[in-house]
Amino acid sequence: MESENDPSKFMPNSTSSSEPQALTLHWTLGINKDVVAGVHNLSDAETSDMFYAAAHTGVIFDYNTGVQRLLQGHVNPISATGVSKDKKWIVTADTGPDSMMVVWERESGTPVKTFFNPHPYGVHALDIAPKLQYLVTLAAPTPTSDPLASASQVEQSRAEKGQKEGEQDYQTISVWDWPSDNDGPICTAAVGTQDVQTCVLFNAWDTHEIATNGKRRVFFWTWDVEQPFQFYSPALAPRDFKQRIGDYTQTIFLPDSTQAATGTIDGDVVIWDLSLIVDGLSRPDERRAVKIIKLCPDISLNVLQVHEKARVVIGTGDGAVRFYDYQFRVQAWFEDLLAGAVKSISFERANEDEEFEQGISTGVGVEDDFKCPNFLVSTASALVVMVESKLFYELSPENRRGRLVLQGLDSPVHGLCCHPQLPLVAVCGYSGFLHMWNYNTRSLHLVKIFEKLVPHILQFSPDGKLLAVGFTNGHCKLLKSTDLSEVVSFRDSRDCVTHIAFSSDSNHLALAHADRSLCLYRYAHRPNDKNFPMEWMYSAKHKSHWRPIVGLCFAVPEPGKQQRLFSVGEDRRLVEYSVKSSEFGGLQVVQPDTVVEQEARPTGCMWYPYCGGKGDNQKVLTMNDEYKFKIWNTVNRSCRKTALAPTYGGPITRMTPVYAEADGEEQFMLYATHEKVLGLVQLPLDGNPNKCMGLIAHPGQIAAISVDYQGQYAFTCGGSDLTVNQWKIDPQPVANASVMGGAGIEPFVKLLDGGEDGAFFCDMKDYFYYSQIRSQDENTTKARVLDGMILVEEIPHLMCALGYFPTQLEITNMTNEVKYSKFAETSEYVDRIGFDDLVKLYVNHRPVFAVGPEQIKQAFDALKRHEPGPLSREAFLNLLTSHGEKTSLEELEQCFEALVGDSSINRVLDEEVDALDFAHNVLGLAEAELDESQEATVHAEGSEWAGNTTMAFSTVAAQ
Repeated sequence: MESENDPSKFMPNSTSSSEPQALTLHWTLGINKDVVAGVHNLSDAETSDMFYAAAHTGVIFDYNTGVQRLLQGHVNPISATGVSKDKKWIVTADTGPDSMMVVWERESGTPVKTFFNPHPYGVHALDIAPKLQYLVTLAAPTPTSDPLASASQVEQSRAEKGQKEGEQDYQTISVWDWPSDNDGPICTAAVGTQDVQTCVLFNAWDTHEIATNGKRRVFFWTWDVEQPFQFYSPALAPRDFKQRIGDYTQTIFLPDSTQAATGTIDGDVVIWDLSLIVDGLSRPDERRAVKIIKLCPDISLNVLQVHEKARVVIGTGDGAVRFYDYQFRVQAWFEDLLAGAVKSISFERANEDEEFEQGISTGVGVEDDFKCPNFLVSTASALVVMVESKLFYELSPENRRGRLVLQGLDSPVHGLCCHPQLPLVAVCGYSGFLHMWNYNTRSLHLVKIFEKLVPHILQFSPDGKLLAVGFTNGHCKLLKSTDLSEVVSFRDSRDCVTHIAFSSDSNHLALAHADRSLCLYRYAHRPNDKNFPMEWMYSAKHKSHWRPIVGLCFAVPEPGKQQRLFSVGEDRRLVEYSVKSSEFGGLQVVQPDTVVEQEARPTGCMWYPYCGGKGDNQKVLTMNDEYKFKIWNTVNRSCRKTALAPTYGGPITRMTPVYAEADGEEQFMLYATHEKVLGLVQLPLDGNPNKCMGLIAHPGQIAAISVDYQGQYAFTCGGSDLTVNQWKIDPQPVANASVMGGAGIEPFVKLLDGGEDGAFFCDMKDYFYYSQIRSQDENTTKARVLDGMILVEEIPHLMCALGYFPTQLEITNMTNEVKYSKFAETSEYVDRIGFDDLVKLYVNHRPVFAVGPEQIKQAFDALKRHEPGPLSREAFLNLLTSHGEKTSLEELEQCFEALVGDSSINRVLDEEVDALDFAHNVLGLAEAELDESQEATVHAEGSEWAGNTTMAFSTVAAQ
């Protein structure tokens, strides 16, 4: 007969594959410190393991050896965890869109059962029945301001539940039989109260009874398979016991009795029990409040649990752990841990033959009076302390503090940077800490605490001697990287430092602030007199952008050339500064600015000396929110390349090279989107979708990324998820995928509508052949010689025929891209293009998303400067004919003739032009099939651009 505790009973038959990954999570620093009961002691006589969650990853951590085993699969922050009584099974659940609940086998770290969308918004709390088989979960409440859950997702979840608009969203409670084949719960009930229930617990002595509590209500539930939930909620008013009752924290069942107990934030314990006294409100078989015990006045009882050695264990808001008997008489206390408010307590598994004396009746002072298994205490300060029962008898407070086994991050982490020459990574948090970790030994190397300052961003100088720390109030401090002592402090803006850049010789420092100001500092002799010592000093300041700065980089100068600095802003301008001439006359802007976008918003920039021939390495790479890379030659300000960027999870906002010296196909770029996705892309950037990969690195924002000096590891921090992740980099799978994906235009053709056999690709060939004929005069009777090439001047006509209508700037960029494509190798211009290059040009330049009526509406709002009311015909025509890329009235009439068969502007346009009417009836645009909730995960092949839209208007640069 199969044993009830036999692990094979719950194990799946399949085994997981172990294919090499380009990015593998290697180590995670952090802990979800606010998850109540989120740390679990898995230790016994042989092992020293513990389990906790860090962002969206479960971690099995051996606190003696420092080895981590990482349980990956969630895409949202893990909000509830549980471990079975025998320590063999781990359950994790998250909160957010596409939530999951996973049961893991502890020994192998493999998932054995996954429940998708267990509740519409995820799981708030869970518990495992002592007999393993059942789980109980409380649904997460409806998000009120969660940016991750869009309105469409809320509507979708309503539809799945058959809920109508306006109906109340109730929290639900569900019981699951996880070893069975059922993918759904065996029973579910709505919690009929506005008081969100935050704690759930099986009665260990009667699995069919469950207790839950929120801040003001306690529920007792009874359930059975295929039976509806039965419940009651005892009333408790302040007048009942003539005292105020604080918010509830946790509820426990007391063994060998009908009693239950609930802790409060005021330090009271409410005892619930059956009572024969009839009060007219409750039935004799229902518990009610029978007494209130004032346990710890004005100190929150955060954690209550029953330990199997006949004790109640309570963790409090003042950081103490106390043991009581079932009458709540104190037995032992650990009040000197000094680690912060207790969030969880978990005991190691005791040997069956080891007895722990209760020592209730014997005299105090005898060493054997109090014994219990070692236990872990986690706190709101992101610390985990291991405590042994013998500490209770230590006389010195220092000896009663326990052993710190895990130090997490106690505040949002936005700053992260790797040392350029040593295996060190610097991390800073909003509580004022600056840590420098040795990631080889996984030990804390240096610590600095900033009083009354909030560090936001970090950057090492290229020579590794200095660490620049930017703060939220505009301060910037330069620290020695050897001991974190302060060298100098600047403050030339009162807004947050958002970007830091050092020059390649480490002698210049540039800061960008949230108020759009850019400050430059230099390391030099103060009055330019070499008799004075060299020191860091203010050089210049400028506000050259009128929208936030999103990128900042120094050029790597050629020998004998002066330093140059570049910034790009959301105002779509790339600005160059002359560093040399800024030493005396302020920050000198090199005129004119480069307009890098007309409609898209830039999201970042970096210096890009790659993939160029001799003399063609002075380039800047910009990224935008329409999934494009653009490479700009800084000598003549021309766009040398536009390439499709990875489209896995939103626009790319951060990018850094993996290797210091590599170039061409040997070089890879690490990139991150604003939220969730981290990935690699292989150079050269050419839009090939097989040369990149992406994965979910954090459940929310990615605040910073950095690569170590050897190109072996990548580091990411997740801001408010309190986690820093270390990733092992192996670019070989990306290089292999690039080779396997096909050569030439094969990968690009797959991105076209219908692929190689589709009608669109056939039309493309026909248009290309027709362009060759056009270029040799259509009406000639001479024999034509077609060489498979067309003139550059034919490209705009071909793009329009294919349904992509480029602006004049985009035509210039395409022309320059072709013109300079061989310039680095041959020093000659290219004026003709073949079919393969045309396909690549089209795929890289066309918009990823089709223009629909909603985009036209947004353009009209910009034309009106977002003022209410319609746009008059006169104002509309005036804007089209006198702003941006101007269109003459004759050209407009030709467009209207082609679009609606009527060239009369007055007949086509009403006195007041409505955006949606113009989109539908003049431009002939249908409603876009792609809604906003899908845009974040759209792939390039989802582009709607087919040759049936005739939108022939030039873009008005509505800044």
